[in-house]
Amino acid sequence: MGLSSLINKVKKVVEAVDVGSSITVTEVDPNFQFCFEKKSCYCFTKDCTVRIKGTRTLKKGATPKKFEMTCLFKKGFTTDGASAPEFAKFIVPAVKEGDDIYNAAPFIHDGLYMYKGKIDGAELTRDECDDILRGIWRISGMSRTVAGVADLGTHVVAGSSDHWGNASAEAKKFFKATFKYV
Repeated sequence: MGLSSLINKVKKVVEAVDVGSSITVTEVDPNFQFCFEKKSCYCFTKDCTVRIKGTRTLKKGATPKKFEMTCLFKKGFTTDGASAPEFAKFIVPAVKEGDDIYNAAPFIHDGLYMYKGKIDGAELTRDECDDILRGIWRISGMSRTVAGVADLGTHVVAGSSDHWGNASAEAKKFFKATFKYV
């Protein structure tokens, strides 16, 4: 991909960002350490649940509503973790050993993208799924700048229709998310 086509793609992403709904993540709670093994991807060897709390604003200027989302990764869930270009992997590695909050971000993001954001209790927009990724990374200690750049990279790399909803029925059996207002 040439520089001018990359710039044009970034411009389209920025223009397409939904300025209406948004999600702010305030808490992330993995129930125990993620157990996965590295093969060509990361494959879960045990079931794991992650709870996320935060607020969701459905349109600009509206009052945010508190929510809780529970994500279940079943044994066999497979992901590539954070997909960063080779030159950025020292800043945004695929996974961080022992940092389950950091790791929850790309795992949950992949799960939400599998379902095009349509989970039990909510239909999240693509931007809201990206808000969750960025928000979890911020809670894990990633700087605002790095999280923002990583988010922009997500739009450029995962912004195609190849990633949004591109999962087999078999793959979907290994991830379940529920969303409720509290």
